[in-house]
Amino acid sequence: MTGLAADGQALFATCQVCHGNNGEGNRKVGAPNIAGMDTWYVERQLENFAAGRRGATPADSFGAQMRGAVVSSLPTIAERAAVAATVAALPRVGAGGTARTSSAAEITNGRTHFNALCSSCHNASGAGNQALGAPRLAGVDNVYLARQFVNFRTALRGMHADDKFGKQMVAISKMLPDAKAERDVMAYIATIKP
Repeated sequence: MTGLAADGQALFATCQVCHGNNGEGNRKVGAPNIAGMDTWYVERQLENFAAGRRGATPADSFGAQMRGAVVSSLPTIAERAAVAATVAALPRVGAGGTARTSSAAEITNGRTHFNALCSSCHNASGAGNQALGAPRLAGVDNVYLARQFVNFRTALRGMHADDKFGKQMVAISKMLPDAKAERDVMAYIATIKP
């Protein structure tokens, strides 16, 4: 085991408090499943928290918690990279159920909106696209995804001058016509297998 990998495993102990021993997440504390997330995306988000590009808005209580954890536990780029590598190496786990039961019509409507607005960046399979900076959505906790979508739409996330990917999501989030369409998109994403 390399020093970086060993450091990442040791540092991940702090993450386990909220995200679970295997990165499975914990809805009770608002922590999504993170196991198997792409290294590049985890590194970018940890850097965003550390730099105040994410989690610095007072109304974003979950983001503020995460920002505090990153600033206090992962103060260096090397530590954040080590944790990102550890997270990426964890076997993917399911999203832990769905927030609600959705009808076939809602899922179909969600697929229509997803294909029109989301798939060009996040891929039709929800696998993401590193070249476009778009993370994997398939298999990610849909309660978390819904919260982040609202955060983009309401400018709790993505408004920092240095967050170009966040700004893209702020613009896209405003293209869905209403809350029902948002729920339907989340319902559809929940059906996509990672």
